Amino acid sequence: MFGSGIVGVVDLRYQNPASILLFRTLKEILMRAHILFLVMSLLFCFVQIAGSMVQDSTAISGDEVYGNWAVEMPFGAAGWLTFKQVEGVPEGELWTVGGGKKLLGLSVVDGHQCSFSRMIRVGAPEYSGGPPTGNRVKIRHAGVLKGGRLLIKYVLPDGTACSYEGKRIPQLPSRPNLDLVEFGEPIQLFNGTDLKGWEPVNADQKSGWGAVDGELRNTTPKLDFSPYSTYGNLRTSAGFTDFNLKIDFKVPQGGNSGIYLRGRYEVQVLDRDSRMQGIQGVGSIFGRISASKNSGKPGGDWNSYDITLVDRHVTVILNGEKVIDNQPIEGSTNGALNAFENLPGPIYLQGDHTSVSYRNIVLTPVIPPTSDVSKIAVMETAFSKRADASSFKDARDAGYNAIQMHSGMPAGKKIKRIDPGFNLDIATDKELIQRWKEESLKHQVKIISLCAGSLNKCEIWGADREIATKIAKQTIDACHELGVEVMLFPFFGPSKFQTGEETISGVADFMEDLLPYAKSKQVTIGIEAPVTTKRVIELLSRLDYPENLKIYYDTGNLCPLEDIYETISMYGRQHFCQVHIKPCEALVVGDGKIDLSKLAAALDKAQYDGWLVYEAGKSGKEPVGNRQRIQKIDSLRSR
Repeated sequence: MFGSGIVGVVDLRYQNPASILLFRTLKEILMRAHILFLVMSLLFCFVQIAGSMVQDSTAISGDEVYGNWAVEMPFGAAGWLTFKQVEGVPEGELWTVGGGKKLLGLSVVDGHQCSFSRMIRVGAPEYSGGPPTGNRVKIRHAGVLKGGRLLIKYVLPDGTACSYEGKRIPQLPSRPNLDLVEFGEPIQLFNGTDLKGWEPVNADQKSGWGAVDGELRNTTPKLDFSPYSTYGNLRTSAGFTDFNLKIDFKVPQGGNSGIYLRGRYEVQVLDRDSRMQGIQGVGSIFGRISASKNSGKPGGDWNSYDITLVDRHVTVILNGEKVIDNQPIEGSTNGALNAFENLPGPIYLQGDHTSVSYRNIVLTPVIPPTSDVSKIAVMETAFSKRADASSFKDARDAGYNAIQMHSGMPAGKKIKRIDPGFNLDIATDKELIQRWKEESLKHQVKIISLCAGSLNKCEIWGADREIATKIAKQTIDACHELGVEVMLFPFFGPSKFQTGEETISGVADFMEDLLPYAKSKQVTIGIEAPVTTKRVIELLSRLDYPENLKIYYDTGNLCPLEDIYETISMYGRQHFCQVHIKPCEALVVGDGKIDLSKLAAALDKAQYDGWLVYEAGKSGKEPVGNRQRIQKIDSLRSR
């Protein structure tokens, strides 16, 4: 196996039993003998043991280049980059297509700068989007850590400047208890008749894939194991997180393929007598984990895999024999689609080697325990889309399992008022609702609220009251049809929630008429407005605090207007239905004015247990980065 990953300060609770026994024994001796002598002995033993524990690792802080990084190489291939210390000397390795390669002449300066050399191919690619195919040359790279990202630059012999970026990979989680894992409904990934639900990894490569006699078959003339080919790989359109995968495979004598879990970890596919054995043999996670035994069958015979992946731990059963038992995968396999190990990904089948056949492909997703599910969602507009069924895939690809969808907007970006005849797409296109349901199920992304953004084009208590009522009711109907409990009612544009009696009286009157309809559909209306929370509380007070009218709190909007931490602490539990986590003066929450620790403490104090929903601010869209920061907020909470 490769690398030790990110290693923290030595903690004896997680060391081997012999070490623990030694320390306990020394403690008892210390209580019974001469203090000075035994303190010296204890210190000596500690140094010896601790030294042996850390001789090939180092404590890693967030502002150091040491650790593991997910990168995307300039020609598009995924990479897994690691820096560590071995006896005080920096060492590094980069895994990409072709396997792991040691970094040459690695130097680390002040913990946040590095330089190293790599052998790189230069020359024109064989196909569009492919890698260079010329000779290898030694190229010096320079890297610097900025804003939590590792920026690496180098120059090719012809003067072309190249660069790529590393994103830190989270620390490996603890080993899961598979006895407590609950599975959902099985998904048939291959229907036996066509390639529905599958797509090429690279459309510019030839495809040898087709449905033949109930098999998913790849037919190519290629006989060698070289990683690059004009023939392409195949992946599921959908992405997955934790799951059990059952799949049968057959290769000819000497055949070679692979099954990539989340598009990232290759379970090796070979005949048992292939020249590739051990960590590259059948049943292994290629280059990462060796199968405990060779349980494969000869080329031409069908083999059966039963694979379970939970977080970054994998169990592999080959032909009824458990060959990998809930072991950690420390880094993506070469040839991965990406190295972002905290994200979901597809099942992808290797087609750029030899011919291979698959059948009986069934994936059963894991249902996370309710107590362990962080309520973190994303607003659809973070993907620059509105009422778009493809947003569910975007959300899953970005690592979210929940989304706030948009009910639709009239065409045209410069519309200031909505025509009275306007209807939402979800009110007129019933197929759209059905597509949402299908995509939500397919990608395991739940709709937790529906935003009626069109209301921003209406003066709801004035000339546009009739159309505003129609839009609000159409959105409520859609919520009911989709099983969504919260409708976001935004007050911006002509309906801007201002100070003054006229405004609050108009809003109160409008809501008084709408609330019974929402209640009949079991929908809660969440008010989002660019005014202080006390102002919205005044509205709720006038309406005698209806149970289905709440505050939809937005941290980014309200950060300049009030102390968001004090407000959340005071009102969050009783009056909030959901919370928008939006960066304030930054791309990613926490880089601007919002303090992650103080926000976590405020949510704790309020005992808020609702959804935290990422909404892109005006400064940019960073759905992955913001999800990671929101997860950080959640991890800081003491509940």
